[in-house]
Amino acid sequence: MAIDRLHLLLYRALLLTTAVVAAILGIAAGLEAPTITPEFQLTGYWRAYGLLVFAALSAYLGATPPGAAVLWLVVIFHKASMTMTAVLLLRHDVTGAPAAALIDGVMVLATLVALGLRAPAARARREARESRAAREGAPESAARSDRSATGTPATRARPALAHRAA
Repeated sequence: MAIDRLHLLLYRALLLTTAVVAAILGIAAGLEAPTITPEFQLTGYWRAYGLLVFAALSAYLGATPPGAAVLWLVVIFHKASMTMTAVLLLRHDVTGAPAAALIDGVMVLATLVALGLRAPAARARREARESRAAREGAPESAARSDRSATGTPATRARPALAHRAA
């Protein structure tokens, strides 16, 4: 379906865009960390590493729909908790809280939208794989999984073992 392909493009665009933005912000935070006063340097590096990890997780989810369910929970928990923490710190006039609330809030919203697009994105990817296999003349069942034809090493070894016992 064309709408599923659109969902797949939007899904990937959201996740890969947030990955690029997080990577840029993480690199900037890492470059800024040595210039921060010593008592806050660890926090600066922590933020930089957190943004870089978020960038990697978002890029992975964007490249491999639908992604692992546990990984989605980790990514959403991380950004939602950072957003809530920044929002709670707004009332104490903590430096950087407004920017963190805005940036992390936008990232969690984009991630939640991408999560909603996960099922149609997976459907579009599956349909593209099946149509590519049909054009190449491969049977449809082979397009779903190459494990079905070859099995795992353990399942391939079983017939040989059963033959020896007989």
